[in-house]
Amino acid sequence: MSDGGRRNLMDVLSQEERRALLARARNIRARRGQTIVAKGEASRDVFLIQEGRVEVLLYAASGREVSLRTLSEGQLFGELAAIDGEARSASILAASDARLLAMSPQTFQSVIAGSAEATDWLVRRLTAQIRSLTNRVFELSALHVQARLHCELLRLVRAQGDENGLVDPAPTHAELASRIGTHREAVTRELSLLARRKIVRSGRRHLEFLDIERLEEELRATLRQPVEPDEGW
Repeated sequence: MSDGGRRNLMDVLSQEERRALLARARNIRARRGQTIVAKGEASRDVFLIQEGRVEVLLYAASGREVSLRTLSEGQLFGELAAIDGEARSASILAASDARLLAMSPQTFQSVIAGSAEATDWLVRRLTAQIRSLTNRVFELSALHVQARLHCELLRLVRAQGDENGLVDPAPTHAELASRIGTHREAVTRELSLLARRKIVRSGRRHLEFLDIERLEEELRATLRQPVEPDEGW
């Protein structure tokens, strides 16, 4: 997710605006596994992640968990409810111990309205979210499991990978499956295939990308081919 050129809200505020925001916000901590926001609730606070990671989730009536994305330090969540006053559209779960800056909807709206830079940042952030969700709708509708996993892996290494292509910590196989609409066994099978071909190597809670260019080439080749029936559900 772009977040306006990968900047966060604090980056676009002046020193005076940051001080004013910090004076009106409050610090909270969440332990790993804690639900910070529940889908459907009426709360409207906005949260800025200062440390840790959170998972944006939806749950089906059957109990099936669908992961929309993972957010990390510097990223924001909860802004939709603050903007439109509607109930929460998704649940937010702490994927690790986290420290958050919480602000009321009034504080958030005041910050955005009072800064042209912040307004531009928010518009770009929401635009990036629309583009991301458009891509995911296409992937889930048109691609088979292998291609969907390749898409998710490339997103992962671009967002979280270091200069050597290492993602640490990495999502579990079950978490990856939740993101691409399949089951854990299918993800494990595909990662094992990529490991045998020396493209991606997985370890305990980390992923090492050995040949990102090859992974990109294979995905491009897949997208040029007719999509066959999906057997991974």
